[in-house]
Amino acid sequence: MLYRKRHTQITAILLLLIFVLLLSGCQQQNTAGSDMTTGEIVVTDDSGTQLKLDKYPERIISLTPNNTEILFALGLGERVVGVTTYCDYPEEVSQKARIGDLQGNVEEIVALKPDLVVAKAVLNEDIVSKLRKLDVPVLCVDPESIDGVYRSIELIAKVTGTDSNGDKIISEMKAKISDVQQKVAEIPEEERLKVFIEVGNDPLYTAGGDTYVDELVRLAGGINIASDITGYQMYSLETVVKCNPDAILAADSYYVDVKAEINKRPGWDTVKAVQKGHIITDIDTNLVNRAGPRSAMAVETVAKALYPDLF
Repeated sequence: MLYRKRHTQITAILLLLIFVLLLSGCQQQNTAGSDMTTGEIVVTDDSGTQLKLDKYPERIISLTPNNTEILFALGLGERVVGVTTYCDYPEEVSQKARIGDLQGNVEEIVALKPDLVVAKAVLNEDIVSKLRKLDVPVLCVDPESIDGVYRSIELIAKVTGTDSNGDKIISEMKAKISDVQQKVAEIPEEERLKVFIEVGNDPLYTAGGDTYVDELVRLAGGINIASDITGYQMYSLETVVKCNPDAILAADSYYVDVKAEINKRPGWDTVKAVQKGHIITDIDTNLVNRAGPRSAMAVETVAKALYPDLF
């Protein structure tokens, strides 16, 4: 009887230990799978402002198209309740409420009862100031480079509890860009194509060496002929002729046949890009202008357009 009693007690203890271990394992697995955390969420955003949240946001508004793309890429589409009139990707964004242009509309934003607004500090400066005065939580991210995109994804992922999704997106982006760079690394420096980046044609505008578009071209193996200037500036027709680019990357337009316009410019018939017909206008403008989760795809697309034989 004593043996049976002790055996029963030991069995009960073992079963209890097994149950506790299984419960602990399930809790850990659920935590990892959903990125759930406890306690206060604190980050410092790209405006230098500290944002504190006591829970992951469930009603999110985006004030820029690139941030909208990040939110959807992180799997947060169902939590997005409002976007701007310029947000058009991915397709599901068409079902979301519109809160105005890039400056937004305070009344419409507040009416949607957001617990997080994702904005860009400089571009949305006025509306961000107004929302913060109303105690609406705002996260400012300013991706103006590939590294800036990575940081933006990390910040948004952290405050929304989607860290693992963010890590995956960044890893895939880095792998794609690395693959492109390995291919273009085979091109000798003296054989790399000189590129004129046309971002506006009336008047003529280009992108300087410190811009996001310049980085895309460089990563794709091209050399920006306007790398010596900063930002986006007016550029003369004569300077383009003098620099004699091998390729022209131009923004498409609904109103102007850009390729035809380029071909009829005085003196441009001597430019290599025009002579060879290497005028690239068929790349989605939003793809190369929006610093977001599609940036790696943009690098690959530009590289394929510049060096089709490598791909």
